[in-house]
Order: sequence, then C-alpha cells, then structure tokens
Amino acid sequence: MNQNNELILSAQKELDEKLSNYKGKKVSEIKEELGLFEKDSKASFVNLARKMLKISNNQFDLCNNQVQAVLKTVRLTGMETPAEAMSFMPINFDEWIAADSWKSSSLYEYFKSKTLILFVFQQYPTGKRVDDSEMTFLDAKVWKMSEYDINHGLKEVWDQVRYLINEKELEIVPEQQKSGKIINKNNLPSSKFNSLGHLRPGGKNGDDKVELPTGQSIVKQRFWFNVEYVKEIIDL
Repeated sequence: MNQNNELILSAQKELDEKLSNYKGKKVSEIKEELGLFEKDSKASFVNLARKMLKISNNQFDLCNNQVQAVLKTVRLTGMETPAEAMSFMPINFDEWIAADSWKSSSLYEYFKSKTLILFVFQQYPTGKRVDDSEMTFLDAKVWKMSEYDINHGLKEVWDQVRYLINEKELEIVPEQQKSGKIINKNNLPSSKFNSLGHLRPGGKNGDDKVELPTGQSIVKQRFWFNVEYVKEIIDL
C-alpha cells in the first residue's frame, strides 16, 4: 500500500472516531446537541458539518497536517443519488490559458493536493422527501482523486476549454426564453462532455460577467463534478 492510500485510511479512521456519535441521527437532533439554531439552508449543512468536526473553515488538516482536507456536503435523493452536482472553484480563464503545462495549472494542483471530506445526508430517510431538519446524517467519506482521473477526465475539461478559447471556437449565443428573458448559451464543456465534470455559471447573476482572452464576455463560471461522478465517489 502506498503512502497516499495509508494516509486516506488514517484520515478516514480519524474522521470516523470524531463522528461516530452522530451517524444515523437526524439533523435536528445533532443541531440540538451542538447548540446550533440557525435556519436550514444549503449553507447550514456546511456549518453543521464544521460544528461536528470542531473546525471553523471548509479547508483544514487531518493526520497531523499530512492531509489537506476540503469539506463538502452531499444530499441523497430517495434513489440514493446525489440531489445535485458539486461545485468547486471559480474559473480564472486567463490562468487556464496562460498555464505552461497541465501540471502547472491551478486545476491540477488543487485536485493533486486536496483530499475531499464528503458529509452525506439522506434527504428521503423513509422514502418520502422530508424537511431539511429531518434529514439523516449517514456518514462522512474521505476521498482523493486518482491519478488516472486527474490526467484523463479532469484534464479533458481543461484541454477543451483551452482549445475553444485558443482556437476561437467558443460560441456564446443569446437565446430568448418563453418568459422573454434572454440567456446566453455556450459550448463550454457541459455535464454531457464526459463522466467527471463540467463548467456552468457561478456568478451572482446573469450580469456578473468576465472578459475572456478572446474579447468575448461571459457569465462567470465554476468547475463542477457531475452528479454521476459524485455518486461514484460515495459508492466506492
């Protein structure tokens, strides 16, 4: 077993010891135990996970600072499928294009160095959708992206974005919806591009835009894991 795998196992053991008292409990029960009385929202699940781990930030260390961990939360539907894709960093298009090589890029460095801690909550504990406070905390999983996925699925997204911009093949087309609202469609990698990840808007609103090296203007984007990829992670 290599050192990385040993660290993942050690981190998982450390995490299990910290969270064993909470597994199988409702969110409302855990909040009461921890004295957390904020209104339920997506952010409240992250805050709850922080409280459970006694940390103040989404990025923290495990195994005596040997594991650089990033906290993420996952909510499962009744079909045991993640309810939504998982968002990560905003895309700095200038940096993506300027990178000398894949291994010098910020996207590579992030997933090469970071280990994800996924807190999994069951949205349908009895087969029916329940209020957020009645969701059940199932488990927390320690996961690090494999070298194969980093250098294939992840790199494919990065390569495609660079190709579209460098070759001036990026299309941004205004499209009018039935409501009369105009949205801009683009051909950046979508969730259908590959099985791992995609780009999608991540700005405050449709007017929160960034200028590309091509001179085009586009709504700020983020990198996301596909729902199916998140499911693969938690099913491992």
